[in-house]
Amino acid sequence: MKLTRAATFLLASSAIAAVGVGAFLFPSAPSSSSASIRRTTRTSRTTASAPSFRPLAMSAVEEATEKKEEKGETFEFQADVGRVMDIIINSLYSNRDVFLRELVSNAADACDKKRFLSISGSDSDGSDLARPSIKIKADMDARTVTIEDSGVGMTKSELQNNLGRIAQSGTKKFVEALGEGGTGDVNLIGQFGVGFYSAYLVADRVTVVTRSMQPNSKQLRWTSDASDSYTITEEDDDEDSDPIEGSGTRLILQLKDDALEYLEPSKLESLLEHYSEFIEFPISVWKEKTEYVKVPDEDAEKEDSDEDSDEPKEPKMKTVPKTTEGYEQMNTNKPIWLRSPSDVTPDEYRDFYQSAFRASYDEPLAHTHFSLEGQIECKSILYIPGMLPFELSRDMFDEDSRNIRLYVKRVFINDKFEDIVPRWLKFIRGVVDSQDLPLNVSREILQKSKVLSIINKRLVRKSLDMIRDIAADTEDESKYIMFWNNFGKYLKVGVIEDAKNKDDIVPLLRFFSSRSEDEYTSFDEYVANMKENQKQIYYVTADGKAKAQKSPAAEKVRSRGYEVLYLTEPLDEIMIESVTKYKDYKLVDVSKEGLNFDDEDKEERKKKEEELNNEHRVVKEYLEMVLAGKVQRVKMTDLLSENPAALVQSAYGMSPTMQRYMKAQNVASGGSDASMMGSFNQAVLEVNPKHPIVQDLERMVVGLRGEGVDEDDTDGDDDDAKNFAILLYDVAALTSGYEIEDSGDFAGRILSIMKSKASSSSGANGGIMDAEVEKDDGLMNDSVAVVEKEVDIAVVDDSDDVITAKSA
Repeated sequence: MKLTRAATFLLASSAIAAVGVGAFLFPSAPSSSSASIRRTTRTSRTTASAPSFRPLAMSAVEEATEKKEEKGETFEFQADVGRVMDIIINSLYSNRDVFLRELVSNAADACDKKRFLSISGSDSDGSDLARPSIKIKADMDARTVTIEDSGVGMTKSELQNNLGRIAQSGTKKFVEALGEGGTGDVNLIGQFGVGFYSAYLVADRVTVVTRSMQPNSKQLRWTSDASDSYTITEEDDDEDSDPIEGSGTRLILQLKDDALEYLEPSKLESLLEHYSEFIEFPISVWKEKTEYVKVPDEDAEKEDSDEDSDEPKEPKMKTVPKTTEGYEQMNTNKPIWLRSPSDVTPDEYRDFYQSAFRASYDEPLAHTHFSLEGQIECKSILYIPGMLPFELSRDMFDEDSRNIRLYVKRVFINDKFEDIVPRWLKFIRGVVDSQDLPLNVSREILQKSKVLSIINKRLVRKSLDMIRDIAADTEDESKYIMFWNNFGKYLKVGVIEDAKNKDDIVPLLRFFSSRSEDEYTSFDEYVANMKENQKQIYYVTADGKAKAQKSPAAEKVRSRGYEVLYLTEPLDEIMIESVTKYKDYKLVDVSKEGLNFDDEDKEERKKKEEELNNEHRVVKEYLEMVLAGKVQRVKMTDLLSENPAALVQSAYGMSPTMQRYMKAQNVASGGSDASMMGSFNQAVLEVNPKHPIVQDLERMVVGLRGEGVDEDDTDGDDDDAKNFAILLYDVAALTSGYEIEDSGDFAGRILSIMKSKASSSSGANGGIMDAEVEKDDGLMNDSVAVVEKEVDIAVVDDSDDVITAKSA
């Protein structure tokens, strides 16, 4: 029975998921129970015992047949390999660059295992104790890439079980064998039994040449084009074969036509630098190098020889290019997170940060180096950058930002896992190296689990510790100012989004205030400077520090000697809604209606406001009539001292900053920006009756209306009073942070008052001139009376405005 492609994929996924953690490559010699191929001869048939786990058993196990050829034996794969390969090549990996990561990881596993077995004396005669290494060479003419390691190698049975069985987890079995034997652990990198087959992402034919480190092992060649069979050939008697000295494995990839870019050494170098720069064993790439060397200049020597001179001369030299080929080691950086923090110097931490994160001109503000042990093993180094990374300057949550680099046993896996740290720590940079992370089979997706949750909590706690240490540095307070200017907005997002850590973040917030207008202050400093018996923390929101200082709402608090925090960014108001209290002190928005102070009785305050409203009932009712639709109501207050009026919101209203933000959001989503919130956010106009402007308005209203307000009488001189009242509202709106809805009407009212003032000034000046003329005439007449015969008197002829002189 043949399965559909979808069913095959589901079965393959289930089987791969059952493998768990551990690499397929280079296991110890398998037992008979793990054999997965049944051999058939011409005369008899023997059947191996069923294995405990048959990966990718997509159909009934097909009987494998062995066909003797001239120089090798051909075997059939256990499963419908054509379909499985199609899944691995076209569905499992999203980026074929990872083939080099997978194959180098497998090679590093082989090297690590050889080192362990050499030290323990297992499966080795002790003759080959040289440090294993990995070499990579591209051949342009043959269109091949060769990856060779001097690791443990494989026997024939291991080739059959490791490369002939999809998803065979040889490394896992090796680790399990170590556990059963009670021996120590060994650093094996590879994980899943499909890593080897990533070679077919770029190659249409793969050849594996290997020699096991077991005594008297023969060199073997495994070849397959990812079809339904593979070939194993012994090469010991083949004179044309390239022998492997000692033990090891050589992978030869015959590249596809669309994968020839991997023949460039620079491409291989970039991939190794990205994925494998911290592999413990040396990784070298065959490349062409050009050096400039000095050699004797023969032409110059010949010219000198033609000259007649008996004095010896030094040979003249010239510089010529010299091209050489050879292997050059790529992974020179050391994974300092594997070392003890006491063994790493500050310069090494800095150099590693600048190298790993390509930040040559950035001096990190702080770092922390720690490890998790016990149930979860994890080693990590975290950094706080000294400056805002460029990609975050454009978008504070840029999806292309690479902040936390995830490694599994020093092999780079990914740097775009969203759940490794919360969004508000996007600016933190660092590395996390763990063997317990739940990766999917292609190692490209980090799955949610308890392990991830524990690592996440630890990274958050360590990040907060770094920030607290910077804030507590009293010797250099500028460091935290620098940090706050660059990353303060991320902490505000943390207050909004991270309820679990909100209480730890709030003490790290900084604000300007009425006491320290040019320096930041914290909640702790505010509390320390509180007045005696003060139980509330006062704040005001505004678009910038300058507007906050001029806010009439803040004036109500400053005039009584209380400090006011200035929340000057759009994010502040959203953030402060999550912080209703700090320690035992309630946070109070002074721009909201019903402001009460700790040193006065609420009932007495209410009674005083009622008396003021009754006393100035005429102007209050007039303002409510004229401003109908603009404000909820008008009330008199004695809290204002410098400003004539202020706009405040009700307890559940939005500040002007928030209203603008909501309006912009509404417009961005395709809605209308006009009257989007209706009358819900209409403010309350608080009026200072002691201010001269309000007193002038009150006299105008009383003069026009008497003791009552006639709503039908809006003609004549009442237009001046109406403009005066609306202008009072406009000024209060501007100083309180609101926008003028109709700038044309506002300009018209200003021009009207200016014109009225100019006219009155002109009339007043004319009266003064008339009085001066009358006075001058009196003086002139007196002078004429005294000396009328001795002088000529200048007079003005009204008929023709010409000055004439007459004699007395």
